[in-house]
Amino acid sequence: MALLDEAPSMYAQTIQLIQREQVGPDYHLLKFDCPQVAAAAQPGQFVHIRVAAKWDPLLRRPFSVLRTNEAEGSFQVLMRTVGRGTQMLAEAQPSTEFDIMGPLGNGFALPGPEGEAILVAGGIGVAPLIFLATVLHEPESYRYARGLFGARSADDLCCWLEFSGVCDEFTAVTQDGSAAEQGLVTDFLAPQLERGAGCVYACGPALMLAEVARQCQGAEIPCYASMEQRMGCGVGACLGCVIPTRASGAQRYQRVCKDGPVFDAQIVDWEAIRCGCTPG
Repeated sequence: MALLDEAPSMYAQTIQLIQREQVGPDYHLLKFDCPQVAAAAQPGQFVHIRVAAKWDPLLRRPFSVLRTNEAEGSFQVLMRTVGRGTQMLAEAQPSTEFDIMGPLGNGFALPGPEGEAILVAGGIGVAPLIFLATVLHEPESYRYARGLFGARSADDLCCWLEFSGVCDEFTAVTQDGSAAEQGLVTDFLAPQLERGAGCVYACGPALMLAEVARQCQGAEIPCYASMEQRMGCGVGACLGCVIPTRASGAQRYQRVCKDGPVFDAQIVDWEAIRCGCTPG
């Protein structure tokens, strides 16, 4: 595996919303004017956005970078409306200013020159994988990419055209069968692993990631998981986003914002996460 270049310094600044596009009943694509993030962000990293000029809501919201345009000096994030803070973002008009920190966290490691990449997305976890697949299709870093995208229903298959457009092969799955194949996205992973791959990348709900990690371990294929977690500070100080991991047989907690959000899936203590044995 070849690591992406070491992440440049994080930027804290006020930026403007350029465009807001609704891409599903509860989903919006937000484009921001920010040359620094556009130039520095790497797949798997995120930005931390204060959703109001005042301190209410108090906490910032983390969003994975979906796409950058360095020539334009912009970047995009995908958001799902789940509460008051994200509702404020969903109603924001172009030219609205936001205070942000980013890019934050550690991104994905690029696969080696041999073997194909499998990208497994669940719901809004598709965002960083679109960014990764875009990089994998650049001439200097091209790798054959097979995309799997699972969601609860057709309404939750947001940005699936964007994802399929940067994958060499693509399968969409819905749990209720309202679009594409029916089932869980992990039901369709085993045949892909049997074909072989250089690496698997995944982002989505924790139980999905646990099953992806289990299958990859059985197939002896490296897997990197981008974890979704509630965050406070976003820079590793508050310890509000820790997850249990195991290294050298000993359990310890690591910060999703600072040590992740991308982790080697085999060091994550998925059993502890399944049973809710985390302090976060």
